[in-house]
Amino acid sequence: MFTHKKPMSKPSCVLLIAVLLVMVSGSDTQADVIFGQATNLGATVNSSADDLFPVLSPDGLELYFTSLRPGGSGNGDIWVAKRASVQNPWGPPSNLGPNVNTPTWEAVWSMSADGLTLYFDSGGPGGRCYQTTRAARDAPWQPRVDLGPAIGPGSGEAIISSDGLELYLITSWPGGSGRWDTWVSTRATPSDPWGTPVNLGPTINTAHDDCPTWISPDGLTLLLGSDRPGGFGNYDVWMTTRPSKSSPWGPARNLGPSINTVYSEEIISISSDGRCCYFDDFGGPHPGGLGAADLWQAPIFPIVDFNSDGKVDEKDLAFLVNDWGISDWMSACDIGPFAWGDGLVDEKDLRVLMESLMTPGPRASGVPCDVVLSWISPSIAKSSDVYLGTSFEAVNTATRDDPCDVLVSWGQQETTYAPEAPLEFSRTYYWRVDTVLGASTTSICKGPVLSFATEPFAYAIQNITATASSSQAGTSPQKTVDGSGLDKNDAHSTNTQDVWQSTATPGPHWIQYEFDKVYALHELWVWNSNQLVEPILGFGARTVKIEYSVDGATWTMLDKVPEFARAPGEPACKPNTTVNFGGVLAKHVKLSIDANWGPVAQTGLAEVRFFYIPDRPWATMP
Repeated sequence: MFTHKKPMSKPSCVLLIAVLLVMVSGSDTQADVIFGQATNLGATVNSSADDLFPVLSPDGLELYFTSLRPGGSGNGDIWVAKRASVQNPWGPPSNLGPNVNTPTWEAVWSMSADGLTLYFDSGGPGGRCYQTTRAARDAPWQPRVDLGPAIGPGSGEAIISSDGLELYLITSWPGGSGRWDTWVSTRATPSDPWGTPVNLGPTINTAHDDCPTWISPDGLTLLLGSDRPGGFGNYDVWMTTRPSKSSPWGPARNLGPSINTVYSEEIISISSDGRCCYFDDFGGPHPGGLGAADLWQAPIFPIVDFNSDGKVDEKDLAFLVNDWGISDWMSACDIGPFAWGDGLVDEKDLRVLMESLMTPGPRASGVPCDVVLSWISPSIAKSSDVYLGTSFEAVNTATRDDPCDVLVSWGQQETTYAPEAPLEFSRTYYWRVDTVLGASTTSICKGPVLSFATEPFAYAIQNITATASSSQAGTSPQKTVDGSGLDKNDAHSTNTQDVWQSTATPGPHWIQYEFDKVYALHELWVWNSNQLVEPILGFGARTVKIEYSVDGATWTMLDKVPEFARAPGEPACKPNTTVNFGGVLAKHVKLSIDANWGPVAQTGLAEVRFFYIPDRPWATMP
C-alpha cells in the first residue's frame, strides 16, 4: 500500500474476519493465531469519505489515521481520535492542523514508543518522510521536520522500532529488487541522525512491492504488505521474524486466508500488546460500513488448546512445561508475548496460558463477593504468590520487595485463595498469580493481571404485573415496568404513550405491582411522569403512600417515603427519586398517590424499577 495509490474497492465479505485460524506456515514456525470478528469503528470515527492507515498509540488511547473528509487542509490529512481508557469509546476525530498537514497528501505510519513522535510521509510520489514531536501526551504537535539528509525524497511508510534505533522504509531507490522495496536506516542513539538506508535484500524483497507496515515492540517480528506470488490477492500481509535484533530477518511467510483475500489489499497495524489489529477496508459501500473506506478492528488470540481436545486445562499446561526452554520457532506452545510467539518457550508463554487457567477469568462480571480465586499451576512450580486489589497499577507492579498492599499470599502451596472478608459490591478487582520456581526471587515467573467485577448488592426484579385504579387509553399501568420510553442509557422519553396516566376521576389514584415471588426489597427507582406539558400541568406523582404485602391481603405501610421529584418534561429524563425498602419481604407493592405536581385531576408515572437483595447469609446492608 502506497500513499499515492487510490483505494481499491472490495466486497464486504472481506471485512468479516470471522473466527478463523491463521496457520502461520513456514519452515521455522508452527504458531497458531486466531483473528476474531472484525468490527467497524463506527460513525464517531469513520466518515463517508476515505478513512485510511490506522495507527494506534502505544498506550491505546489515541488512533491516528489519514482521511479525505471535509475540514482538512488538502487531499488527505492526518486526524486523531482519542479515548479516556481502552474500555471507553472513541471520541470525535480532530485534525492535526497546519503544523502537520498541507494541501498535498499526508499518510501516518507509526509512532514512537513514548508516544511523543509521529512518523508520516507527505507529497505522494516523489514525496518524503517527516516527523512531528510533542513535549507531552497532552501537548500540541510541533511543526514537522524531515528525517535528515539520509532519508531523502521518494521515501515512504516510515515504521519506527520501539527502541527508536531502526526505521523501516519503503522506497524505489536504485539498488532495490523491485518496484518498491523495504529498506532500513539505523542510528546509535535516538538523538543521533539517521544513517544511510540499507536494502533488506532478497530474503525480504522481491521483484514485486514489499512494504513494511508494523514492527513488534520486541523488534523480532516485522509485517509486510506485498503483492508477491504465493498470496491470496492483490496485496497480502506477510510476516518475517528474527531470533534477535542483531540477527538477519528470515524469509517472509503469508499470514493465510483468514486475513488475506483474493479481493484487494490487506494492510494491518497491530496494537503494542499484540492483542488487536487495525485496518481499513479500501472500498464500499458495504453492510456496516459508512464510506468508501472505513477503519476496522479485530482481536487477535493465541491458540492455547495445545492438544486440540476442545478445552484448556492442566494437559495443555503439561505440553508447555515439556517444551520449556525450547529456543526456536517450532513449538506450538510459543504463544507469548505475542500470539505468534518470540522463538522461546518461557515465562512469557506461561503468562499467556495462565489467563485461561485462572478463575474468575479475564473481565468476568457478576462475581460473588465471597469468591474463591483458583488457578492451575505447572508441575515445575514450587509455590505461588497471589496479588489482589482495586488498582491495576499496584497489582501489576507489586513484588515481594514492594508489595504495594496487594500481596495477599506468598509461597502458598494451594492453588486457591479465599479473601479474608467478602469483597465490596460493584467494584472492579485486579489479581495476579506468580509462579515460584525456586527459592530466589529471580526464579519467580510473573503472572498476567486479570480483572473482574463483583456483583451488585441488589438486582432488578424482572417479572412484574401492574394494575391501577384507572388509566387513559394507551397509557396502561404496565407501561411503567415494560421499559416503554427508555433508551439504552435508562433515559426516558417525553412520549405520552410511554407512561401510565390515570383518568380525571376523583382520587386517590393508585397503582399496584405484583412480583412472581416474594423478594427482599432493597430500593425503588422512579421516573416520574415526563410529558412535554409536565412543567405546566404537573401530572407527576408528588405525595405518595406506599404499602407492601406478602400475600396481598395483609398490608404494611412503608415509613419515610420521600416526596417524588418532579420530572423536567424534557427528553432523556433519568430516574430522580429513590425509595429505600430496607430489605422488607414482599410480593405486592401498592402506591397510593395523594397529590400530584399540578392542578389537574389526573396523575401518572413514566417508569419504576424494583430491586431485590439475594439471599446472602454473610452479607450486611451497605
